Amino acid sequence: MISVDQFLRLISVPAVVAAFLIASQVSGAGIFHSQPAVQVATQ
Repeated sequence: MISVDQFLRLISVPAVVAAFLIASQVSGAGIFHSQPAVQVATQ
């Protein structure tokens, strides 16, 4: 049986990844969509 501390560490890793994915979806995937827009603007 794993301890509470180990359980919380195990859960926190995918939680951070999920939070990042949700934030990128809400912001219109800003990181992924802003880079091509900047490249088009500079051309």
